[in-house]
Amino acid sequence: MNSKGRRPSRASSGALALFLFALGAPGAARANGAFPDEFSVHFPPGAPHRILIGANFGLLISEDDGATWRYSCEPWIVAGSSLAVNPEASVSFYQLTADGTLLAAAVNITRSTDEACTWPIASGLQGQIISDIFASPTDPKLVVAIIEVSGGSYLVASHDGGQSFGPAHLRDAVGELFTGIEIARSDPAVMYATSLATSGSGATLLQSTDGGANWTPHPIDIAVATGTQPRILAVDPVDKNTVYVRLLAALKDAIAVTTDGGQHFQTLLEIDGRFTSFLRATDGTLYAGTSSGQLHVRPPGAAGFTARPSPHLRCLGQRYGEAKRIYACGDFVNDGYSLYWSEDDGQTFTPVMKFTDIQGPLSCSQVATNCAAHWERIKTVLGIGAVPDAGQGGGGGDGGVGGGASPGSGCTGVGAGATTLLVLLAFSLRRRLRS
Repeated sequence: MNSKGRRPSRASSGALALFLFALGAPGAARANGAFPDEFSVHFPPGAPHRILIGANFGLLISEDDGATWRYSCEPWIVAGSSLAVNPEASVSFYQLTADGTLLAAAVNITRSTDEACTWPIASGLQGQIISDIFASPTDPKLVVAIIEVSGGSYLVASHDGGQSFGPAHLRDAVGELFTGIEIARSDPAVMYATSLATSGSGATLLQSTDGGANWTPHPIDIAVATGTQPRILAVDPVDKNTVYVRLLAALKDAIAVTTDGGQHFQTLLEIDGRFTSFLRATDGTLYAGTSSGQLHVRPPGAAGFTARPSPHLRCLGQRYGEAKRIYACGDFVNDGYSLYWSEDDGQTFTPVMKFTDIQGPLSCSQVATNCAAHWERIKTVLGIGAVPDAGQGGGGGDGGVGGGASPGSGCTGVGAGATTLLVLLAFSLRRRLRS
């Protein structure tokens, strides 16, 4: 694994970037809590060698620490184990319950208890706009979600692991939109939600200490600019009163923290541009990544963040309890790889996987059958199995990324014929590949 190929030519890189944009361009309707991007990395409890990546064409799965990869295609995940696929639907984000059940939020919520083979639809939320979903880190039965409606939003809960969501709301918000919700790992009765008045002012963190029965609003008294949107980044896993909040403004992005349940806030980091990822690691280190190739790192006890060169980050993650290793999603086109790991606080990154390493759909009959046509299209788009362009060299050994060096190359070459297909596909509606 991790065999190094050549970087695509300028033309094929542009075509592939254009296609990936058409396939999975994030938009206002694709909110994902803190980050409007469907890319994410997950580590199921009880499966120490399994890694999951939520991508914009399906859920990628490795059972051997990233050595080999297969996938469950997005049309099948959205369909809820039925052939009645909604070609306009796409997964906004994935979640894992405390017992490893997979949840996918789209025009509905589907769930899988058989390692992504079948995806029955949860009852109670069909046709609703689901703007965020969060599974309790410790209670496998508890899942909470945000539903947007005309003029506001409301919070709803499942007490059967996401199989159904009841009609009783945890909280209704008229004239404001909930933008994020999370449950504390150290105390599952403690929940937090962020909200913003529909008028564009009035950022708030709400706290519940009784499982959502009652909520105390705390105004977020710092803002990057008028109309700043608050979104929960994380509840500290060992301190239920410490919450990291993203403050998203038109041209700036900031990370703030409260250590007293929302009564007071302080800004930790502010940048021009956008954060794309955040991680509070096991050892207390804070990581914040950007798509421009910078990783901001604050070790425990440090006064501030240090910026380091990195892949063009799309996600950060860590297996719960892992001592040092963190994982990072890169930009397949610009970095050459889609997943890396680092064990030195982000000073160097070791490539793990690129999309061209995918070996096909999962072997279970349901996915193998229903994702066969999708796989044929994905192979063409990504250039899997394509013959390298004449005159282009390849090869070379694996290597880390760091110390100011640009992330290493590694995409499989895309031939001229495939490049033409990419351009054509890029201007097609994304539903043609999801159906």
